[in-house]
Amino acid sequence: MHKSGVILVWFVAIATVGAVLLTSKMLDVRGSWLRVVEKNKTQIQKNASEIEAKEKEREKLLGELTRTMLGWDRYWDAEANVNPQTGEVGVRLNGNQTLGGPDMSDAAAASQVFYAFQPDSTKPGGSSFVGAFRFTPNSRNSLELVNPPLPGEVVTWKSGPWRFRELVPLNYMNTLRNLRDELVQDAEEFKLTQGRLQDLNRLLAAAKERLEARVSELIGSDTAPQDELLPVELRKGLVAGLEEEEQERNQEFAETDQLRRDLIKIYQKQLELIDEVSKLSNQLPKPKS
Repeated sequence: MHKSGVILVWFVAIATVGAVLLTSKMLDVRGSWLRVVEKNKTQIQKNASEIEAKEKEREKLLGELTRTMLGWDRYWDAEANVNPQTGEVGVRLNGNQTLGGPDMSDAAAASQVFYAFQPDSTKPGGSSFVGAFRFTPNSRNSLELVNPPLPGEVVTWKSGPWRFRELVPLNYMNTLRNLRDELVQDAEEFKLTQGRLQDLNRLLAAAKERLEARVSELIGSDTAPQDELLPVELRKGLVAGLEEEEQERNQEFAETDQLRRDLIKIYQKQLELIDEVSKLSNQLPKPKS
């Protein structure tokens, strides 16, 4: 065989061995790629179901947000300055903005109600409801409560960043109205209770006066008249009068007892005298018949 043929045979043999090795390697790579594709296909299906669930949740949250915004409407964040004496709240927005918007007319501003919230870390939402406010007369930078504040209510307001809303959902307002009605009712009941307590205190004072008068009648008083011509119960009280009368009665009892004893002695002495007279008369000579 020609030398070039031998080289060609060896070249073909080497190429065949390389082809076998490359084919085996290619099959391994193809198998790994198929496994990756199968794994990715499963992950894609899983991701597709998760994406679908997230889309549904997103649509649900968007619906809730829309319903919430329909109930709460617009809001303004402003710096509130509380006057504890008058209960008025000064408001200042950034950039010289106006609460309610620059397009609000004076007539609309006179009837517009703003619902104020102040920061409160103790509440779940981080804020607490302050109250329903309206503009003070001839002012767009000062607010006052629609209803007169309850005693001690203004003290709970803190100057700082407040949020003012145009609307509050109806269920919230119904709850607030019910709570305010309960507060008013409790305040009325408290006033009635105070009135009854004052009446009871007056009755107690009158009873004490009557008791003191009765005690004065019994044991006497420093202001009682001391005229000796007056009965002792008027000068020293009924108890002292009874004690004096009891002493006089006891003295009379003692005198009576002494008289009784003296009478008994006299009676016994009379009996003795009668007996002695009888004996003497028996000793006298009897007349002759």
